[in-house]
Amino acid sequence: MRLTRLLSLTVMVAALALGLAACGGDDGGEEEDQISEAIETSVLTTDPADCTRLQTQRFVEQVNFSTGEEAIADCEEDVADTSNDPDEVEVSEIEVDGDAATADVTFTGGVFDGSTLTVALVKEDGQWKLDEITDIPTLDLESFQESFTSQLESEGEIPPQVSECIADEINSASGEQVKSSILGGTEQDLVALFEACIS
Repeated sequence: MRLTRLLSLTVMVAALALGLAACGGDDGGEEEDQISEAIETSVLTTDPADCTRLQTQRFVEQVNFSTGEEAIADCEEDVADTSNDPDEVEVSEIEVDGDAATADVTFTGGVFDGSTLTVALVKEDGQWKLDEITDIPTLDLESFQESFTSQLESEGEIPPQVSECIADEINSASGEQVKSSILGGTEQDLVALFEACIS
């Protein structure tokens, strides 16, 4: 369904835009630098191979709201789309525990303007990979709604009344409901927020 695809792409682009103008931890350690580089390259790349080189299957499925080979194909198809990247992000609170790590990413611009995501990473064969968005400590719901519906409208295939309905549904939902739909990683989780608009 075209609407579902647009919804998932909007979230995917925002979720992948984790490293533009990123900075590592205060100590400038080697692991922190590698983590920041992995995050930054994930957003700047136009190489479809990075869908598997820098991201785990779990991450690709979560941000594409699809599974298996379909999720990889979706990522490879859309990797060059940088139209909704943030103006700036700040990577902080990097914590490393062996071959696992987490980092907080705060966005300026884009769908997640004013919001902070917590991202888990894993190190596989010496390469840090994005593994999962585990939390959204801060969600600027108004900014998310405005950017999200603006992105849908810019595609030109969503009637204005549907965009207005989606905006109303986001505004009436709680922050926790919206966070849960994003973190869930399935089409059902996402579309549940707007089901009344597309049924």
